[in-house]
Amino acid sequence: MSRCSRAFTALSFALSFAASSLVPAMASAQGIAVGVARRAEADDDYGELSAPSRGTLRGLFGVPVAERLLAAGSVEERLRGVRRLGAIGTPEAIDALTNAFEQSSLLSRDGRTRLEGVRILAAHADREAVRPLLIRELTEGGPEARAVSHGGLARGAAALALARSRDKKATSALVSAVLQGGPGGEAASAALVVYPPVSIAPLLEGRRRIEPALAALLGDLGDVRAIPRLRQALEDTDPGFRAAAALALARLGDTSAQVAARSWVKSDDVKQKRAGAEVLARLGVDGAAEAITALLAAGPTRVDGVRLALTAPSPALVKPLVAALDALDGDDREQAIAAIGRAGGPEAAAALLAQLGKPEHATAAAFALARMPGKEARAALERALGSTSAKKGAPRRLITRAALVRALVLGDEPSGLGEALDAMANEKEPADRAVSVFGRVATGRTSVRAALDAACPEKRSCDVALVAAVARASLARAATGKDEAPAELSRVLGAKAAGKGDAPSAIEVAAGVALLADPSGTGLSTALLARWAEGESPLAPLAARALPSRDDEAIRARIKRLLAGTDPVIRAHTALGLALDPEPDATSLLANAYRFEDDPTVRRAVVRALSARREPLRAATLELARDFDPDDQVRALARAALSGRTLLPTLAVTGGPVAWISLVANAPSALPSIQGRAARLVRSDGVAVPIVADPDGVVLVPGLPDGPAALTLAPEAIPGDAGSP
Repeated sequence: MSRCSRAFTALSFALSFAASSLVPAMASAQGIAVGVARRAEADDDYGELSAPSRGTLRGLFGVPVAERLLAAGSVEERLRGVRRLGAIGTPEAIDALTNAFEQSSLLSRDGRTRLEGVRILAAHADREAVRPLLIRELTEGGPEARAVSHGGLARGAAALALARSRDKKATSALVSAVLQGGPGGEAASAALVVYPPVSIAPLLEGRRRIEPALAALLGDLGDVRAIPRLRQALEDTDPGFRAAAALALARLGDTSAQVAARSWVKSDDVKQKRAGAEVLARLGVDGAAEAITALLAAGPTRVDGVRLALTAPSPALVKPLVAALDALDGDDREQAIAAIGRAGGPEAAAALLAQLGKPEHATAAAFALARMPGKEARAALERALGSTSAKKGAPRRLITRAALVRALVLGDEPSGLGEALDAMANEKEPADRAVSVFGRVATGRTSVRAALDAACPEKRSCDVALVAAVARASLARAATGKDEAPAELSRVLGAKAAGKGDAPSAIEVAAGVALLADPSGTGLSTALLARWAEGESPLAPLAARALPSRDDEAIRARIKRLLAGTDPVIRAHTALGLALDPEPDATSLLANAYRFEDDPTVRRAVVRALSARREPLRAATLELARDFDPDDQVRALARAALSGRTLLPTLAVTGGPVAWISLVANAPSALPSIQGRAARLVRSDGVAVPIVADPDGVVLVPGLPDGPAALTLAPEAIPGDAGSP
């Protein structure tokens, strides 16, 4: 090649390089949506640039540029520097990043920068220079690090990285953290369960005794190779060490501690008695019920007895549980009544039936009968329905609701339920009519459409209590797949949504389940959804989920504000809504939202939303969540999403539990504040259900997925909640 040709080639390369750098910037400045500009922004944000080949321009000059960014005064520039080194990924880049965190307190003080660095270094946990930094993040973190945000995420990522490396030194450090306890110990223990060592020898090497924390870890791991050492620990001189080893053996299914446990339950030492009972209960052997009975009989151990009665139910525990009820308070008493129902049998059914006559026990007893398997419980409810005390008022509503829960959850409807529902339909009491319409719709005796027609007669205002009952009952119909269910409520929601004011009315909240069936909020204006999403009503989460389906230049800023707001429920629903966002760069918003989100429920929502997106950008965030997120559910969802599953929440769950919520006024003067009170119930999958309670302050919500739910009342009673027009 001639000198002239070589000069021309170099000039062409320089011009093409300049053009590729300038075109995206020009397009961005003009507000033009150019694909290359979006991709470049995504790469800069997430550090997803492919690792350069050795000797390329990027490999040669990228590290010095990144190091200059790490020393910048702006947090965002330092983050860019960290991500750039991670994207380069060469040994030199990783060494530079490690050295920067070792030497710069500026980087360590910022939670976001530290978290980003830990996640990048996690992929290199087997390197000698990286491992000490991850160990310090797990066990110490420095005084500044304890106070900054995102510490739990960084600690969890460090622990998972060390465990995943399965390096002997890393495993030893994790065990030391477990023994040290605290947040680092919890993170280390959880990480070792996720990525268990190939051999348990590193866990036990050089240890003459099995400390309680280590025994608990061995029980969690479920590795039967630990049994011989745990058996030896039963001979330890410290009672606490012996008890921990016994519990671990019981969890592994080994009966070696049974003899010792039988002697412990006879001890006067409370800790010994408690440990012995728990070992026997876990093993499910003879004598467990007697040991739990002894716990229930003594004040210091009574609550432990209730806990074990729930985990190891037995008909022999019914009498001791009943005897303990008056000595228990609040939640503990309700748990004891639930344990009676879980015990099952004729004696349990009779005991619960007797508790229906005690106001302080009645609701818990009715709920326990509703969920208790067997003909005895159904017969008890049938007797209650036919009793003279259940012919009118609150007692009849209580028994009728219990019969409804049994019909919906177990498919075992007590006889007499239909007659009770028909009789209540004609009562003057609004709460009676609400229970009646809920029951008739939920069991399929009346369609959602017909019930709505009756609740909203022509030329008259809708009856809020009846609409609310129909709305909640529609979730039961949706679970069966035999009815149009919540979608029918859209005609009520749409008709009332044209009214003035930012906050939704009681009727709009009551009909809000329509947004469960239609996540995009068809028929509602974008402006109205935005106002609702930015408010504090129970409809705000579902409105926030619907808003991204309208994404454009005018609404994008409001979506970003919701995604970064202070309420994690709103953030989670905005993330879910981005699954249906028509703009391809919605995946970038989700990836950004995931990186520094402290609340696991929001990260779960982000992963669910990413499962429905198809942009390649999603893969890096899902892989990060799968490998290094400290939350078990987030990791499981990410694995499922990467396998190709779409994980958006369903409308309602067939055969799922029914929530029974009773609002109780603190004083007679506060009674109006609970009658027809609006609230949001956040399901275990993170979806918020807007509800309005019946006029007596009670609400049943069917079609829920398994798992814990959370109730949040509206800030104050909405005008018009309590009464019917």
